[in-house]
Amino acid sequence: MTPDAAERPLVLIIEDNTETASALSMLLDDWGFAYLAAESPADAVRSLGARIKEVQALITDYHLRDGFTGIHGALAVANAIGHPVPTLVTTGFLDLAEYLDTFPVLSKPFDPAVLRQWLNFHLNPDDLEPRH
Repeated sequence: MTPDAAERPLVLIIEDNTETASALSMLLDDWGFAYLAAESPADAVRSLGARIKEVQALITDYHLRDGFTGIHGALAVANAIGHPVPTLVTTGFLDLAEYLDTFPVLSKPFDPAVLRQWLNFHLNPDDLEPRH
């Protein structure tokens, strides 16, 4: 998490691929968001502790290790916070969108501008400046 994270919208990433998690983290940091990346729903909840209530959005891969899915992640976060947060599911499986109508699905690889548009719509960070 970045040093001035308390002042910026907190986005949780649940992604078990370290390269993808790192790329998402760099984008979020460049766009002025605070973030935490975790490999599993349990790691996310454990890592954030009481700060879980500060999460304003969740970006999660659909297929996670040990049979977990991004849906498990969204439910774990919602249970820990006490309410659901805007959730975007990412996946490399193109046909997943046909079966998953609960959350929006973004197919990998994706255009970062689409992710930024989704975040802007849900978090309205008009005052965020890119970090370079």
